[in-house]
Amino acid sequence: MDTPQHKRRLAAIVFTDIVGFSKLTEGDEVRALELLAMQKQIVQPIVQESGGQWLKEMGDGLLLSFPSSYDAVQCAIRIQKGVRGVRNLVLRIGVHQGDVVQTENDVLGSGVNIASRVETVAPAGGIAVSDKVQRDIAHHADLSTQSIGFPKFKGIDDAFEVYCVTNDDLPVGISHGKVDLPGRLAKRRSLVLPIAVAVVVLAMVAAFFLRPGGGVDLSAIPPKSIAVLPFDNFAKGEAEQNFADGLTEVITATLSKIGELKVISRTSVMAYRGDNRPTSPEIAAKLNVAHVLEGSVQRAGEQVRIVVQLIDAREDRHLWSETYDGQFSEVFDVQTLVAKNIAGYLEANLTQQEQARIARKPTQNMEAYDQYLVLLQRGIVHIAKRELDTNLALAKKVVALDDQFAEAHAIIALCHLGYHWSGIDRTEARLALARTSVAKAVELAPEAPMVHTAKGYLHYWGLGEFDKALAEFELARKMEPGASQHIEDIAWVQRAKGDLPLALASMDKALELNPQSDMVLREMGFTHIVVKNFGRAIEILDRAILLNDAADYYGLKIDAIWARDGTPETALAFLKEAQGIVGRDKYLIHEHRFELALGNYGESLKAVEFIKQDPFLSQSRVIPKALARAFVYQRMGEPEKMRPELEAALAMLKRMATENPIDPRVQMNMGLTYAMLGDAEQALMRGGQAMALYPLAKNAVNAQRIHIQMGLIYLQLGQADRCIELLHPLKDKPLGMEVGELKSDTAWDPVRDHAAFKAIVE
Repeated sequence: MDTPQHKRRLAAIVFTDIVGFSKLTEGDEVRALELLAMQKQIVQPIVQESGGQWLKEMGDGLLLSFPSSYDAVQCAIRIQKGVRGVRNLVLRIGVHQGDVVQTENDVLGSGVNIASRVETVAPAGGIAVSDKVQRDIAHHADLSTQSIGFPKFKGIDDAFEVYCVTNDDLPVGISHGKVDLPGRLAKRRSLVLPIAVAVVVLAMVAAFFLRPGGGVDLSAIPPKSIAVLPFDNFAKGEAEQNFADGLTEVITATLSKIGELKVISRTSVMAYRGDNRPTSPEIAAKLNVAHVLEGSVQRAGEQVRIVVQLIDAREDRHLWSETYDGQFSEVFDVQTLVAKNIAGYLEANLTQQEQARIARKPTQNMEAYDQYLVLLQRGIVHIAKRELDTNLALAKKVVALDDQFAEAHAIIALCHLGYHWSGIDRTEARLALARTSVAKAVELAPEAPMVHTAKGYLHYWGLGEFDKALAEFELARKMEPGASQHIEDIAWVQRAKGDLPLALASMDKALELNPQSDMVLREMGFTHIVVKNFGRAIEILDRAILLNDAADYYGLKIDAIWARDGTPETALAFLKEAQGIVGRDKYLIHEHRFELALGNYGESLKAVEFIKQDPFLSQSRVIPKALARAFVYQRMGEPEKMRPELEAALAMLKRMATENPIDPRVQMNMGLTYAMLGDAEQALMRGGQAMALYPLAKNAVNAQRIHIQMGLIYLQLGQADRCIELLHPLKDKPLGMEVGELKSDTAWDPVRDHAAFKAIVE
């Protein structure tokens, strides 16, 4: 029975939290108070106008109440819109409908508890809602949601599905396992699922997550296999967390040097960071691993305590534990000792070379090592500019602290090569920087696997010397046989050489050591597109998307759908769905091309204008926006509008060619621009230069694009016979990425019925 002092009621509860509040305001009480005041100033009027009740302030968190789930979600959307763009005021919001007990001085009840838990899985700037709220708002057409699965919440035994609100381009949180079939992007899901169907779907999901090939017989798991789970950090602060995460990476790498052990990559275990870790048998099934190493770190200045325990994951049985107390400078000895103890317990023999490798100390400068640990957890091979900029700055900082740190020089080289390969800076000067750093790393530590990784990428990304690259990657793999990275590197080079069956086999091996790697799945999907196995590619990319809703993965799936169907309609429909998840500014080049192929010229031009980067840059393309507009005007039959756009595009491309004369993308598009202007001499010269810079032998996958563009130049010049001559050698080449465009672009109509052309697209 309720009393005047204890009132129980059903309500929709909204729980908010400021992302990174503790870090933002650490040691600055004035700043903290200012941020909280700003939050209240913005949010309180919105709550009042929405008919909500301001129940409670809890540090940087707010507890709000509403009479209906619909009102609560609408208010949450208004709040996120209201704080958007306000410096340091980024909120997570959770919404749940449940019982609330309001006392004289407090608000209690399961509704409050669950709302606070739901908030923790909301992305920064996003809104997460419980299944109860989802059911309440499902019939409101103005609200849209996407499932993020069934998170495991501390203190809550019964699992329930959580959704993220997707209105107004709100972000979607990470997946926690979905009931939907892989790749489904529907913003609404059926509220009633027949029991029989539910059983089938759940069985499919279980089979997928346990192993790609089906269920797992735990007794069949290789006994000498182990996964190092993310170490718990018992100290507060970013530096301490970096140390804990870095130690996880280093111990994984140390164990990977032992040939008789199967060691799961760090990438596949980071999902188990935090309190919501599955049981050991569940981890054993998902990773196909017999043992897990759990650990915790407590660091205070130079004092470090590291606790590790080895568990038989199949039986969830504790096998061995050890506590190490000492100075931070002794961490290398701890890493070596842990590796030796595990090897001994699992009866893995250590060769003398392996003992030397795991005992090696990369530096004597512990400050440099601290920064190096940050680099390791970020990953060492990137092609995105933001990641490259950050890694290069960090690696240079490490070298400034210790110029003899070979691995840091290797990472600097990998950054320079990333700029070159991605097309951000494809200059000789950038290559020279990479060469210098590789040479320094080799001089300092020829026995370090990462050094040979960097040297391999110099030959692969920088020089196109595939056999030399393979030799370096194989050497790195020999030094660190349990590391999936080296197998992945080998696979990428095999693909570039055109050895596609070997490449796919290597990717399968990499996936055994890194079973939850969205990147490996992405590359497998890309490779299946290349070999024109489009259905398989889509299946694999769906698996990657389940692990990581990365824009790039949706982009590849768009290409696969386009190539499979041969028409832009279905690809455009999926593109629109994907844009609803990752943002309107993604896939705009695709959108421009699809709308152009469909004859929707106004929409095609609109897509071009939305492109922020001019020129649009990718690994295989350099497209001035003016050139994209010229394509549209040509198709519309409006030469008076086309010509000034071509002249503007040519001016931009000439500037780029002056800065970087060896970029085949620039030369080829200059050739295409000249062809559209009617200058055959310049068109053929520039196109020929591009082909000379990037011949088919340079890359069996990526070089094809250059040659296909040369075919377009011939067609622009009315030389269909020359186009066929060029295309004929390509009929046996891996051209899957180009199939969609070849099938649907009317520019190819003059040769569409020719046997050589049909052989390429079929």
